[in-house]
Amino acid sequence: MDERRPLLIFADRDLSWSLPLRKRLGERGFTIETSTSARDLLERVTRSRPDLVVLGDGVDDLGGRFLGALVQERSPDSRIIRALPPDHSKSAEEPGPAENVLCSVMKRASAEDLDRVITRVLGCAPRAKLPTRPPLVVCVDDDALFLQSLARIIRRQGYRVLSYTEPELALEELPLVKPDLVILDVLMPGWSGFEVLGEIRQFYTAKVPVVLLSALGGESRLAQGRRHGAACYLTKPCAPEILVDTLRRVLAVPDLATNDPAVGSK
Repeated sequence: MDERRPLLIFADRDLSWSLPLRKRLGERGFTIETSTSARDLLERVTRSRPDLVVLGDGVDDLGGRFLGALVQERSPDSRIIRALPPDHSKSAEEPGPAENVLCSVMKRASAEDLDRVITRVLGCAPRAKLPTRPPLVVCVDDDALFLQSLARIIRRQGYRVLSYTEPELALEELPLVKPDLVILDVLMPGWSGFEVLGEIRQFYTAKVPVVLLSALGGESRLAQGRRHGAACYLTKPCAPEILVDTLRRVLAVPDLATNDPAVGSK
């Protein structure tokens, strides 16, 4: 290590488990910061470029692996350790781990053991060169079962997918996750897809393409979608091949699934 005090950020909704470890590291001369939300964490890593992020599983609802990838995109030289609870289940994670997640530890481990892991990880060279990442598609639909099926179809084509059943939460996190494309259901309680699209166009600076998906068809709906700035309007039920073709056309990317024989076999 150089003479600069290494900066570590502990991020979790509940950081009580890390208190003995943070005290121990502070006594050793480390600079310690904490964060309890994904938005605050990403702002911190962008601003201060920490040496290490200890990432808990309870930071918002983005998922540890997905949030780790966002940390890496904003601070490629930051190493990442994931801190997992005893009942951790890998099946519940968003696919696509960050390349700089060098290891995972259990929160119940002793401060001494965690200190040794942190010291070892800080001695590892970070993977500063970012790999090419597939586009991120955000899907918003109040029907949880349909949303699960939609995400599965898209993910099998090699895209990253983040799903929301609450349009308000999706709007709040869009600037955070920076999607390449958004798929919106039109008929949702509280907010219609047209209203969500209007909010995206008004407040979301990047001109992210939006695909509207609804059981209601007709020329008037298509025209309404165009007026609101939608890239296209698809009607339910939509054949998977039509959906996939639409995504490829809107995103103007090749067939990602053909580049990875494992994609589509899950």
